[in-house]
Amino acid sequence: MESTKPTTPIDGPAYSIKKGATFWFTGLSGAGKSTLSEAVKKQLDSMLGDSRKCFILDGDVIRRGLNKDLGFTAEDRAENIRRISEVAKLFAMSGQLCFVAFISPYAKDRAFGRQIHKDSELPFYECFINSPLDVCESRDVKGLYKKARAGEIKNFTGVSDPYEAPERPELDIRTDQLSVDQSVSVILKQLLDDGIIESNSKPRVVESMVESISEEEMSQLKTLKSIDIEVEQAEYLQTIGQGWAFPLQKFMDELQLLEVMHMRTLTDAEGKRHLLSVPITQHVTKAQADALKGEKRITLTCTALGTEDVYAIIDNPVFFENRKEEICTRVFGTFSLKHPKIERIMAQGDYLVSGTSMRFVKPVTFNDGLDTYRQSPKQIHEQILARGADAVYAFQLRNPLHNGHVILLKDTREQLLKLGYKNPILLLHPLGGWVKDDDVPLDTRMKQHQALLDDGTLDGAHTILAIWPSPMYYGGPTEVLWHASSRANCGITHFITGRDPAGLKHPEDASKDCYDVWHGQKLLVHIKRMINNVEICPFKVAALNKKTSQMEYVGPGSNNADFDFISGTRMRTMAKNNENPPAGFMSQKGWDVLAEYYRNLQ
Repeated sequence: MESTKPTTPIDGPAYSIKKGATFWFTGLSGAGKSTLSEAVKKQLDSMLGDSRKCFILDGDVIRRGLNKDLGFTAEDRAENIRRISEVAKLFAMSGQLCFVAFISPYAKDRAFGRQIHKDSELPFYECFINSPLDVCESRDVKGLYKKARAGEIKNFTGVSDPYEAPERPELDIRTDQLSVDQSVSVILKQLLDDGIIESNSKPRVVESMVESISEEEMSQLKTLKSIDIEVEQAEYLQTIGQGWAFPLQKFMDELQLLEVMHMRTLTDAEGKRHLLSVPITQHVTKAQADALKGEKRITLTCTALGTEDVYAIIDNPVFFENRKEEICTRVFGTFSLKHPKIERIMAQGDYLVSGTSMRFVKPVTFNDGLDTYRQSPKQIHEQILARGADAVYAFQLRNPLHNGHVILLKDTREQLLKLGYKNPILLLHPLGGWVKDDDVPLDTRMKQHQALLDDGTLDGAHTILAIWPSPMYYGGPTEVLWHASSRANCGITHFITGRDPAGLKHPEDASKDCYDVWHGQKLLVHIKRMINNVEICPFKVAALNKKTSQMEYVGPGSNNADFDFISGTRMRTMAKNNENPPAGFMSQKGWDVLAEYYRNLQ
């Protein structure tokens, strides 16, 4: 299995500067130069773990000191830019990032800045902070444009003095079309693409640990004492063996379990810590523990999958107490036995087993027609490479897709294209392990997802559909961390997270949620450095607009009365009555799959 030798984001700064550079922000007053430069610096300060690596040169800094003797004539403006260019060059020479935020209206003056950087072999980026004059005037909180048009300010660029827009800037950032965060992302992408800054955690693609063994060795393994695990544990076995739980290479031992419960991290063999927020353990009864103590090796089988073959070997097994209450309260924040996962944990044996190491000697297969979708991180990454993707945005789901999800997925691709990516690919990655009884089962969900690809609702050329093997926890924000950190193991660049992706109603009071529905998203955005620097794409809520019969985003200014929020209960009722949902809610082929499932429940 591959390991991450560079410093991890948990143990140090997420990024490092590899060479100094100057980013020259030019544009009309009100275009957003200072706002963007400050936002970029704030982001870079966090990424670099140091507020001294980036410096902003703007009017407030320069006009009060170095250039306080200059006015606004063409000659003074030229001298202003000359001095700024020389100072910016010095910052770049010292290995720092300098963001220059000046109107700098004349092309020849900006060309001077470019040339002196070129002469010193320093990177220089002319960035056109591009916003139409009328938009800039509408942002004019200081009233400068109004004064200029009244003749109170002379030589005001855009009103009484010309602005020469860059003809071939390195970056043309339309701040009238992009948000500040999107504009920041454009700058950061350029810094990364050109190697100005570098991630200290390279994109990680984990190799599968499952090996092939001979029939003879399999026969020998069958003579060892074994634990016959249930299907849910086989799902965890597949999750570990394929590499989705990196750096975990076995069912957790006691120390690993303690670290995960109390710190939400797991330390690898090189002493580096990685985000891992949920317990992945193998339980046994006291009778099993007593019978297996002293064995050098034990095996794991799962006869519920229709075979007596061995799937894994535990070397030098060790048994320790399954502290169920502590595990549940730490992971779920509740000990209600009505919580579906807590109910399952409490039904486990009283001991846990691990060992010095594990070997995975047979791929776990479920023979349900879906095994080809259960791909390892390496297999998914090979598809990513084959499609020439320069960005991969993963979407975790455990429900059928409706058109609200579809507009989100399409919009995410459009936003990535605006940020300069050429071929973003969607990893549609439904959870494939155990879910509670009233959730739509995996086979139906997969048929429904495939139907949306077949009828063109989703673009198959830009979508990878695969199954993530983990069982569900219903652990709220704690589980959301697991959803994202696991997908980072196949080399994704972006992860979509939404409203309450791992939550449920409070097990003791169905009138309220067990977890705040937005805490998972907020937490991911806050700690994205710990997820191998994967960018987090916040989910937007969409519902059916009754007036337009189209799915639309529901925002703070929306009138909820205009929208139709269709619940699972209502879908079941419509299916039972052979009714179709309102036009615009879901593709007909997708609904046909779902309706058949609901009707069969009757």
